[in-house]
Amino acid sequence: MVTKINQLWQRIPHGAVITTVWLDAHGINANHAAKLTDAGWLRRLGRGAYCRAGDSLTWESGVFALQALSDPATPPFWPGGQTALALQGFAHYIAMGHAATHLYAAERRSQLPLWLEQADWAGAIDLHRDKGLPAHLPGSFTDYNPPRVGFSLRVSTPERAILEWVAITPNELLFSSELVDTFTGLNTLRPRRLQALLAGCRSVKAKRAFLVLARHAGHAWYHRLDPEGLDLGKGKRQLCQGGRLDKEYQVTVPEEFMDEH
Repeated sequence: MVTKINQLWQRIPHGAVITTVWLDAHGINANHAAKLTDAGWLRRLGRGAYCRAGDSLTWESGVFALQALSDPATPPFWPGGQTALALQGFAHYIAMGHAATHLYAAERRSQLPLWLEQADWAGAIDLHRDKGLPAHLPGSFTDYNPPRVGFSLRVSTPERAILEWVAITPNELLFSSELVDTFTGLNTLRPRRLQALLAGCRSVKAKRAFLVLARHAGHAWYHRLDPEGLDLGKGKRQLCQGGRLDKEYQVTVPEEFMDEH
């Protein structure tokens, strides 16, 4: 028994939340998990969730549990948008007043488990469901290694993350300094990956707004995109009040975002 407990202890990543499904996959049923909790080896966090006793937890700990045992190519939940950009070094372009972690879900009806929603250690979490950007698109995810833990997470690539951010942003905030400044710092995006993500995106508004903001930023990768190869819908769209019509993308934008070429 002691040997089995030691083996389990070594398999549980430091700082991770594990579920009864994860434990069962490693030969520990619910009754055994309860005994390990009573013996002080595990700490119960809520219905169906545990961690190693003594481990400190963060929101990343909970996301590990959501992604564990899933297909790495299409995780059911993942950090995206502003959160994924910040994790990958773009935090100095993003206002730090946003305390919430932005998680995205692959399914429209997905819900976070109560043990994560109600966890003080996880902080505030904003869950975004199906914003027109399917999880199976190529170039969507990359590995991220949180500090001081023993696991990695699948998070949105910078290319997907900025498109996710645009997709959830209401029109009145699309041309805010936060989003515009972030685009200014995204000079290393991969155009082929962006093209594939834009081609698979179902939100016409997100695609048009992204292209306007990308054109305004003026990075080399923008000029390697092929807007004509994208389905940008038909008709005019209004992205801001009191703006002017951008003839290239048929959207109403602030005058300083107009195509002057």
